[in-house]
Amino acid sequence: MKVFKSISIILLAFLLVECKPVQKTAMGLLENKTWELNSMNDISSLQESFPSGVPTLEFSEAGKLTGFSGCNDFSGIYSLEGKKLKLDPGAMTRKACPGNGESSFITALGKVVKFKSSDTEIKLLGESGELMSFTPKN
Repeated sequence: MKVFKSISIILLAFLLVECKPVQKTAMGLLENKTWELNSMNDISSLQESFPSGVPTLEFSEAGKLTGFSGCNDFSGIYSLEGKKLKLDPGAMTRKACPGNGESSFITALGKVVKFKSSDTEIKLLGESGELMSFTPKN
């Protein structure tokens, strides 16, 4: 019985160690960068929809999500499992915003289920396809 218990513990430890690099790799693609909105399905002109500035996202390793919605700042959380991604913008400042760009952006964040990425772009995807894309802010 002790041998079985020891083997189980070793196997569990091995699985936990092996899963961590996958998560770290996905995190490495997102963190330590400010991502600026490059395109969004429902919006043809970012400058017209976001006169106060283009929305941004920042991911931290601790699951913290911060950003700018085009009018207000927000601070929330995200969860990441492989390429599956769930975003919750959480608390937000309450400035009055012109137009509906900000509300479209926040609604789209809530629809994100996964992402695709490269060094120069991330695409946030919903159930029916691409919702928006971001590039690293200079």
